[in-house]
Amino acid sequence: MALGKPLELAAYAKTARSTDRFAAVEQRVDQLRFGLFGEVGGLLAALKKVSRDDLLETDTQVAAEEIGDALWYLFAIADALNVSVDALGTSCLRTLRVRLNECDRATPAPLTFRQIDGLVAVHPRCEAERNLLLGELAKTSGELVHSSLTPAEDQSSPECQALSNLLALMALVSSTFRLPLEHIAEANLKKIIGRWPGKDPVYTDLFDNGFLPHEQIPRELQIRFIERGDPKTGYVVQSLRDVYIGDRLTDNSHEQDDYRFHDVFHLAYAAHLGWSPVIRALLKVKRKSRQEIDEREDGARAMIIEEGIATWIFNHAKIREHYEGIAVGKLDYSLLKQVHSMVRGYEVEKCPLWQWEKAILEGFSVFRELRKVEHRGGTVKVDMINHTLQFEPPPKATS
Repeated sequence: MALGKPLELAAYAKTARSTDRFAAVEQRVDQLRFGLFGEVGGLLAALKKVSRDDLLETDTQVAAEEIGDALWYLFAIADALNVSVDALGTSCLRTLRVRLNECDRATPAPLTFRQIDGLVAVHPRCEAERNLLLGELAKTSGELVHSSLTPAEDQSSPECQALSNLLALMALVSSTFRLPLEHIAEANLKKIIGRWPGKDPVYTDLFDNGFLPHEQIPRELQIRFIERGDPKTGYVVQSLRDVYIGDRLTDNSHEQDDYRFHDVFHLAYAAHLGWSPVIRALLKVKRKSRQEIDEREDGARAMIIEEGIATWIFNHAKIREHYEGIAVGKLDYSLLKQVHSMVRGYEVEKCPLWQWEKAILEGFSVFRELRKVEHRGGTVKVDMINHTLQFEPPPKATS
C-alpha cells in the first residue's frame, strides 16, 4: 500500500502550539506536566477498565487516543521549555538506538514520526513487554512532575533528555499495540483541530443544501417565546410570524427549572450545526423527496436522539450555572465527546466538536436571557448562513 507524505515532527508541533490553551496561563510548565502525567495515568486507568469490564472498546482504540493526548502535552512542554523539535527528535532517535543496541548515526532532516516508527519496527516490542513499558512510562512521567524544569540553555540539556526519553517510551508502548506513532499523531491532530479550529474555522456545509426550499430549514427564523401564567405553574408557547407552532411546553419536572424554554437549544443546533430533526418536524420541512433521508435523518428516532441530547446537556448545565462564564474552547471535552458519540451514524456526525460547543454555549446564552425575571420570554433570531443566534427582549422589557 502506498504511503502518504510522512508527518514531520515540526508540522505536528506547529499545530499543537496553535491549540495550546495554556500559553498565557501562569505556571504554564507545571500545568502542562501535570496534564502529561494525568494522560499517562488516564491510559493506565482506561486499559484497566477495558480489561475489568469487558468493554467493547479495544485496548488499541483506548491506547491510540490516550497516547495521542500525552503526545500533545509532551510537545507543548518542549515548546514551553524552548526545546527545539529537531533536538527532541534527534535525542529520541539516539535514545532508541541505545535501547535497541544499534549504532548511532546521523538522521536526515526533516525529522518525521515515520523515522521513529521505522527504527522501532526493526525491533518490535511484543505484547508481553507492554506492562513493563507502561510502568516505565508512568515512572518517567512522574519523575518529570517532580523535576526542577527551566528553559533549556542548550539542546543537550536535562530537560531535552527527559522529554526525548518520554517520546521514545511512547513509541515503544505504541508498538506493543501495533500502532505507529505517526498514526497516533495524525489522529491527535484531527482531534485537536476538531476541538480548537483556530481563528478562521470553516463550518460544515448545511445538510439540506440541494433540496427544494420546502424541504430546507429556513435560513432565517424569528421564533417568539411567550410565557403564559406565572413561572411556577405557567407554560410557554411559540409563534412564527404570529402563527403558533408546536405544543405548549411546561418544565415537566418536580422542580421549576425553566425547561419550558428548551426549544432554544434546537434552534441553536440549527444555527450552528445546520441540523435539527425537531425543528424540521415543527416547521414541516422534512426531506420527503428522499425516503432514506426522511426516515433515517428526519424521522422519529433522530428526533428522540436530539431531545435526549438536549435533556442530557441541560442536566449537566443546570448544576454549572447554565454555563455562564464559560468561554469558547473551555467547555468540558468529555461532554462534547459523549454528544458526538450519541449522533454516530447520523449526518450531524460530520460536524466537529467546536461546532457543537458553539451551539451549546450560544443556546444557553440565549436560554439565560429567556428565563430572566425581567424577560420571561422574547424573540430568538436564527441565521443559518452566518451561524448566529440572537435574543430580543419581549416588548414589555423595552417599553
